[in-house]
Amino acid sequence: MTGAERPAFGVYVHWPFCLSKCPYCDFNSHVRHGAIDEHRFARAFAREIETTAARAGGREVSSIFLGGGTPSLMRPETVGAVLDAIAKHWRVADDVEVTLEANPTSVEAARFAGYRSAGVNRVSLGVQALDDASLKQLGRLHTAREALDAVAIARKAFARYSFDLIYARPDQTPHAWASELELAIKALPIDHRGGHAVLRPARRRQAEDAG
Repeated sequence: MTGAERPAFGVYVHWPFCLSKCPYCDFNSHVRHGAIDEHRFARAFAREIETTAARAGGREVSSIFLGGGTPSLMRPETVGAVLDAIAKHWRVADDVEVTLEANPTSVEAARFAGYRSAGVNRVSLGVQALDDASLKQLGRLHTAREALDAVAIARKAFARYSFDLIYARPDQTPHAWASELELAIKALPIDHRGGHAVLRPARRRQAEDAG
């Protein structure tokens, strides 16, 4: 089987820490009130990557995704160490997509520049809603204005970016959702460079409807 015929191979790295736990989130994420020993976690990631590569060697990585949790709470140096460990054990495609999830509360222009220098070339922002009442209901720590500003920073820092919006939220009307989408389209322009929005349903509302 030639390289072109082999299935795509991606690497997912999970950073499990957040500033707060959102009530709708069922991912493995935790709030630590003390400092995180990032050097220790970087070593643990490197060991896990080495162990996994021993079982799945000889592959070319076409996609790397840093998820969580809130990976944008990591220092750029930690992100760079993880990406270096991946490159040490697998071939990395020239056009590899390296995505880092981020929350608007942890967005800083200087940090984004550091992620870009470390090798990240796409950022995915957890906006979730564009009105403050819904954001508070979802347990988010940012405002709608901060979300808009965060996407603008991401757009300047990265050629590829995305942002999430949750629909079918409790008590959300079709008219309110349409207004939110209109705001997203006007305020967060998606262009040919690779930006896009990700729309996903509120799973809790789906479960309630099914019941």
